[in-house]
Parts: sequence; structure tokens; C-alpha cells
Amino acid sequence: MTDNQAGDDRLGQFETEVAGLRIKGGSIERERQLTTLGLALAVVGAVLALVMAIVSSSAADSRDSLTYISVGILGLILAVVGAVLWLRYSLTHFLRYWMLRLIYEERNRSAG
Repeated sequence: MTDNQAGDDRLGQFETEVAGLRIKGGSIERERQLTTLGLALAVVGAVLALVMAIVSSSAADSRDSLTYISVGILGLILAVVGAVLWLRYSLTHFLRYWMLRLIYEERNRSAG
């Protein structure tokens, strides 16, 4: 048996074992959408906070200034929530890739 055939046999065995685990995986499309949503929220929130900070500094009435600052705080909250959402799903994707690579290399090391 050649090394290529042994590798194909190991790959087939690995795929069979993974299929037999019956683990419900998350939808990659949903994760991609949540990552994009998090990034969009972070950008929109940061821009909103920055614009409201600039506008509130030129407001003539203190009541208007407080209104702009309140909206700016809402923008900061959106930016933080978006950044956390983006970071969570980005790290999940990276760590999943890293773990699969580690498993693959360990299997190659133990088989070789």
C-alpha cells in the first residue's frame, strides 16, 4: 500500500468517524451574517458617536447639546456591542480552524 492510499484510507476513516458523531454544527452562513452585522454595528455606532460629538460641540442650546450627547452615547453602545459580536464570531471561526489543523497534524504525526 502506498502512502497516498494510506492517506486516503485515513481520510475516509476520519470522515466516517465525524459523520458518526452526530454533532449538530452551526450554520456557517448564519455565523457569517452575524460577523458582518457586528462589523456594521461597530462602524455605524462609531461614526454616529463621532458625528454627535462634533455636532454637540457647536450646539447653541445646552438642551440640544445634551440630546446630541445622548445619541452619541447610544452610538458608543452600538459600537461596543458590534465589536463584541464581531470579535466573538471571528475568534470562533479562527479557533475552529486552528483546532482542526492541530487535530490533522497530530493524526499525521501519530500515523507517521
